Order: sequence, then C-alpha cells, then structure tokens
Amino acid sequence: MPCIASAFQPGMPAVPSLRNPTAGALCMASGEEYTGRRAAISVFGGAALGALSLGGSDQASALVKGVAPPEGYGKGKEPGEKRITNMQEAREAGAKREASMFEGQESNFEKTPSGDRFRDKKVGTGAEVKMGSEVDIKYRVLRLGKRSRDGLGGEASLVMSYGYGEDDDKETDVKTVRVGETPLVLALEESIIGLKEGGVRRVSVRPERGWRKPDQTQCAGAIDIGTAIGLPGGAVTEAEGCLDTNRVPVPTTFQAKRKLGRRFDETMLLEVEVVAVR
Repeated sequence: MPCIASAFQPGMPAVPSLRNPTAGALCMASGEEYTGRRAAISVFGGAALGALSLGGSDQASALVKGVAPPEGYGKGKEPGEKRITNMQEAREAGAKREASMFEGQESNFEKTPSGDRFRDKKVGTGAEVKMGSEVDIKYRVLRLGKRSRDGLGGEASLVMSYGYGEDDDKETDVKTVRVGETPLVLALEESIIGLKEGGVRRVSVRPERGWRKPDQTQCAGAIDIGTAIGLPGGAVTEAEGCLDTNRVPVPTTFQAKRKLGRRFDETMLLEVEVVAVR
C-alpha cells in the first residue's frame, strides 16, 4: 500500500514496481510506516484514479470528441453555385435574395385622392359606405413589418385593436362612426369610402395622415435636459403630447395608448372591417 501512496505523494521518491512479482502482494517501502487512515486514503485514491484512467472510457471519449461541428462544416460550395468575386455580383446576389424574401406578397394596391395606399383583404357584398353613412366597424392597428415591399404586406405586430377580443374588448363589440362627422384619422376618412358591408380593408397610415397632430406647436413643451447631462441645447419633446387621441381608431386602454404613443410617428397599418352600413 505505501508504494501506491508514494506514487501520488508530492516530494516522495518514485517506486520502481508496485507489485511483488512472486507473491502478487503490494510492495512496501523499507523503513517507512503509515497509519491506517493514510493507507486507506491511498488505496481509495489509487482505485478512483484507476477507474478514471482505465474504466472511464465513456467519459474519456466525451472529452476527446467534444461538440460535433455543424452539418456541412468545412465543405465547399455546392456544384454549380457561383462564387462572388466582385461588388456587382454581390449586388445581384442581394437583389435575388431580397426578391425571394418578398416572394408571394401581393403588389397590387389602390390609392385615395390624397395618396393613401390600401388593399382589400376581403371584398364585402353588402351596402357600400358613402359620405354621411353611419357605419359599425372593427379595427386593428398594426406596426409595419420589416419585409414589406409596398407598405401593406409583410409581417406586422399588433399595436391595438377593437372588436376582436384582443384587448379589453369583446368580439361582439363595434365602433359606430358617421363618415364626414366623426373625427377619423385622415387615411381612414378617405379609404373607408366605397368599402362594402362585410369587407375588410388594409390601409397604410403615414404619420401626417394618422394620429400625429398637424400643428406641432400643440405638442407638449420641450423638456430641457441639457443642464442635467451637460449638453447645451439638449431638449426633447414629450412624444405623447403630439399624439391626437380624438381621432378614431382611438386607444381604449392605458397599454394601447402607450404602444401607440411609441409608434404613431411612423407609418403603420390599419385594418378596418365594416360590420354594418346604415
């Protein structure tokens, strides 16, 4: 046993052989005695190390193998795939990739007299909305997605809605407006004309045609932060002070108002559904 211990004790001489070839017993270092505790620790330590070095093949294999590289790593381009060597080829490859991203999007749309783009997602079959009509509507206001070719398609995230049970409303709720009298966002005021009962129309709402106050002097006063951060003239305008919440669609919850307050100064999407026309 002491030979096993000495093999792992720093500063102790190495033992030429750990076993007696004739008796098969562990050799003993001459003139050296060990306590029972030291011998036990030596035996168990040697056994554990032996198990790791000899019997732990799975663990050792895992350490050597590591994490396998991703499929296709180190392989060249597929046969027939062109290698980009200059700026012109890079532009062409980028245009091709962009076209594939927009593939499947509709590119047809109509415009109002003021230039607001719109597209019918569902064509109605009932009465047609005219100036002076009383209309029950549902709506969704959406943030414009990144992959939009014409300002109407692509992915979109919800800002607020009414009549679909997505906020604090019910699916049976409708908003009643009279075209020409009820203050609507300007893009909706024009684009709702001609929409039939049962129809759904998606409209691109530019900031100046949406919820931004036309007169910027009506916005809340600028907050002077220059003194606080040491930048002369460092003033910012409180954004929500420029938000016109008197025009339909209007946020009905605090959360919806906060969302709209962060996005009203950018182009957004408005989907309006005509439920009834009177």
